[in-house]
Formats: sequence, C-alpha cells, structure tokens
Amino acid sequence: MKVILILIVGLGGLWLSVKQLRKNILEIRRKPKEAHRMEDKIFNYPLMFLWFGYLIVFFGGLIVNNLILH
Repeated sequence: MKVILILIVGLGGLWLSVKQLRKNILEIRRKPKEAHRMEDKIFNYPLMFLWFGYLIVFFGGLIVNNLILH
C-alpha cells in the first residue's frame, strides 16, 4: 500500500512539474523580445530550469526507486 501511495505522489509531482515548466516556457516565448530584461536572462531563467530540473529528477527518482526496490 505504501509503494502505491508513493508512486501516485511521484507521478502526480512529476506531471505537475512538467506541466508548470511547459507553462513557464510558453509564457517566456509569448513575451515580446523587448520585455526580457537582462536580470531575467541572467538569473531568473537559468534558476527556473535548475529548479524544475531538480524537481523532475526528484520525482523521477522517487518513481524508479520504488519500482526497482519494491
């Protein structure tokens, strides 16, 4: 029962992370080129990809760990 609950949480978290990352990328593409400030290009966008990368790796690892070890 624990494994099924952890898999549901992992799949839900992975799905939400990918969905939010896609939403953010589409929002960035919709902005006019003049609206992108230098601070956004240097700090916000790389940190956004780093954050969502960590989330995707975490939830993916949660799923793989529970499928392999249990």
